[in-house]
Formats: sequence, C-alpha cells, structure tokens
Amino acid sequence: MDAIYARQSIDKKDSLSIETQLSFAKSMAIGEPELYIDRGISGKDVVHRPEFLRLLNDIKKGTINRILVYKLDRFTRSLLDFTNTWEYLSKYKVEFISVTENFDTSTPIGKAMIFIMAVFAQMEREQISKRVYDNYYDRIELGAGREDLHLMVTVIQQSHRGTKRYHL
Repeated sequence: MDAIYARQSIDKKDSLSIETQLSFAKSMAIGEPELYIDRGISGKDVVHRPEFLRLLNDIKKGTINRILVYKLDRFTRSLLDFTNTWEYLSKYKVEFISVTENFDTSTPIGKAMIFIMAVFAQMEREQISKRVYDNYYDRIELGAGREDLHLMVTVIQQSHRGTKRYHL
C-alpha cells in the first residue's frame, strides 16, 4: 500500500497547505493511500510527530510499500533523522518518492542528490530558527511590549524545545 506523509509547521496564508501536498502526492499514488498528517509540527525532528511515528510503525508491520511526500523538507529537516529513516526504509524495502523532486534513488547519483537535499533542508530550518530568534531580540531592543512578543516567544520555545533564552 502507498502512504502519503504531509506536514505543515504553521498554518498561514503564504505557506504550503496540507491539502496542496496531499493533492500532488495523490496524483502519483497507486490505489487508495493511507494518509499521515502532522499539522502544526516542526520538521526539526521526528520524535515529536505522532503521525510520522505511526508511519514508521506501519512500515514495520509490512503494510507500506511506498511513501510519497510533496517535497523532502516536508518529510524531515534533519539530516540525522533522514539518514536514520532512509536506513529504516531500506531495511523494510520501502520506496521513498518526493513527488516534486525527481530523484532516481536506484543510482548512486540519485542517492547522493537526495542526501544533498537533506543537508539543504536542515540548513533552511536552522536559518529560519536564527531569523526568528534574532528578530525577537531586535524587537525587544526597539521597545516592543510583552503582548507584541507573545507569538515570537511561542515560536522560540518551539524551536529551542524547552531552552528558555529570553527574559521578559
């Protein structure tokens, strides 16, 4: 059976919606795929994503043959997580398909390209986190009030998972 995994960190107008991801992936699915959707969860790691973990469990049960994702960075933004998941998929002979990125992972070049893309996905996550963090401190210096910074504090807490680096 095919599986489709979709993830969206923040639901906002200019971000790629879950529905768009599903639409693209369904166009390449064989039969009726099982859907795994993590809404409002960062791609930073896989351990905090319940649907991703359910997907791994279903792979272990032998019910999944192929995973379709809109784009690699929707699957993970961690090189370590991607490497470990890739090994897991290989162990259970599950094919990984990024529907908008054409990688032929049966060739050495194709495998290299998907890992290079994983490096860029992680770099993008780190850059986003740094911009949010820097913007937060810049707003404090400009005199933003507590109410104005509430959303930014929430984002920073999520991106640093419990590390409190702010003082209000």
